[in-house]
Amino acid sequence: MDERRLEVFAAVARRLSFSEAARALHLSQPAVSQQVAALEGELGARLFERTTRRVRLTPAGAALLGRSETLLREHAEARRAVSAAVGRIEGDLQVAASLTIGAYVLPPALVTLALRHPEVRVRVTIENTEQVVGSLLAGRADIGFVEGELSASGVVLHTLRSDELVLIAPASHRFASMEEIALPDLLSEPFVLREQGSGTRQVAEAHLRNAGVDPDALRVIAELSGIDAIKAAVAAGLGVSIISRSALPGGGGAAGLLHRRIAGVRLTREMAAVTLAASTPLPAAQSLLAVLQAETRDG
Repeated sequence: MDERRLEVFAAVARRLSFSEAARALHLSQPAVSQQVAALEGELGARLFERTTRRVRLTPAGAALLGRSETLLREHAEARRAVSAAVGRIEGDLQVAASLTIGAYVLPPALVTLALRHPEVRVRVTIENTEQVVGSLLAGRADIGFVEGELSASGVVLHTLRSDELVLIAPASHRFASMEEIALPDLLSEPFVLREQGSGTRQVAEAHLRNAGVDPDALRVIAELSGIDAIKAAVAAGLGVSIISRSALPGGGGAAGLLHRRIAGVRLTREMAAVTLAASTPLPAAQSLLAVLQAETRDG
């Protein structure tokens, strides 16, 4: 059974959406449909029932889904074992990264890796912290990158650097006249937050809770899954938000934003790589980690 077809099938099955699977895999929707159709032809069974309103697994699809994670993990473990045994730095490298690292920290390291090892083909999937760990444990990723605290069995954390979260608001907001934002002022504002499971949201809520603020007391009017979408919504005046300072090139002024610290609350977290505890990472994954660690030391 073709590994790529199985991977595409699993992505659609987990989301029950061809379009969402296409975005996650960085493929076109027709390409996803073609891979699923080819797998259905190979197996001689329909795997999905598709209507204009929804996608649903057939009994055959449900049976395959039950085995697909194991098969993909076994494929990944076999590939990892062979590459590690010969020290080969080539081939596909599957990376799962949370949004801030994937968009603002990884790109320069990927350029360095490509220059040193042009035979490595990297594919980065952007997921929230919980999903990154799940992808690693399921064999869908060779290395993961997350932000914030993480307590998951079966994985090892490799700390890269500290990251600061800041409050953002429109450049014309009343906060522009304040050096820091007092908690009472913060609680009076509408909030735009990341989705549940986001490392940014988990860290922000934990620090606010430690400062005596119940996160449920925030007036949340929108939850968005993309940093750029949050920045655009805040700049348009929808509300304020808390994001990584790394996501504000040039301080955010060009995007119509201001950023401030919250008085009495130090919003920091650790950025880290994640690898499996039970196996040696692929040489290509080790090389990427080494590049990021060197950049952290030099920075």
